[in-house]
Amino acid sequence: MKLTSKLLIPATFLTCGSLSGATINSTGSDGFGVSSFNSGGIWGGTAPTAGNDYVVGAGHRMRTPSDGGSYTFAGDSLTISDASPSGDLVGLSYKGTGTTGIITVNNLILDNGSINHISGAGDVMNLDGSITVASDSLMYAKQGSINILADISGSATITNPGADGAGRILSFSSTSSTFSGSLVNNGNFLLSDDAVFNFLIGASGINNSMSGSGSTVVDGDFILDLGGASSSPGDSWDLASGASFGSTFTVSGFADNGDDTWSSGLYSFDESTGLLTVVPEPSAALLGGLGLLTLLRRRSR
Repeated sequence: MKLTSKLLIPATFLTCGSLSGATINSTGSDGFGVSSFNSGGIWGGTAPTAGNDYVVGAGHRMRTPSDGGSYTFAGDSLTISDASPSGDLVGLSYKGTGTTGIITVNNLILDNGSINHISGAGDVMNLDGSITVASDSLMYAKQGSINILADISGSATITNPGADGAGRILSFSSTSSTFSGSLVNNGNFLLSDDAVFNFLIGASGINNSMSGSGSTVVDGDFILDLGGASSSPGDSWDLASGASFGSTFTVSGFADNGDDTWSSGLYSFDESTGLLTVVPEPSAALLGGLGLLTLLRRRSR
């Protein structure tokens, strides 16, 4: 008689925290002094591993390690989802120390999520990897600065709700981001030198923008996609009214006119207003002026 053996797998091996290729959902929030960034705390007891996707659920919080070291999230992706039930300070919360440590998430997805700083005023969250803004989300430099080193993609809105003081700055530093959504800054924001911010220009008045009640400083570069832009004289787009532009600011592909304006063909950007406008071609303006002069001469006869 042929004997058939059966391998019995304990049920504990089938928990969501141990499956490869699984989506692992958070079961709660990290408490004070605890981080599930590299431990099993809110992940069913098993630390994040390659091959799995991780989701910080609605109203839950995952803290970063509370020291000055650099850490890389081990999972294939990390999604920070709906923060709205519990306000701004859930999702991914920075609790590190110092200014040199780097938190890396190679596939960070913000789906109405929140990245926030709840450590000391002198501690800087340096966040590297890649970020996809799948729906309107928060980057809240509340108690200290957040320096986004990561490439950002997506077309939803990023909001910085405010800051506890002038030194708490949200900054974008990537030179290769493709993000084409809007930024609403009610705190402090810096587009660092050589960093890029992309604008998708449509019909007059249709575009993404930088706005908000906070301090917005632009030292980096604007990239304007004019492929779908209207071109009637007088058409205009508010890109960044209220922003301050530094000496290293440029508009990619535009000529610097030396008077805080930039031009390319029919289009002109003015740093003093933050507006992009369509201006008549010189030949059209000249012909219009000659026509008016001729009309005035005829009337004077």
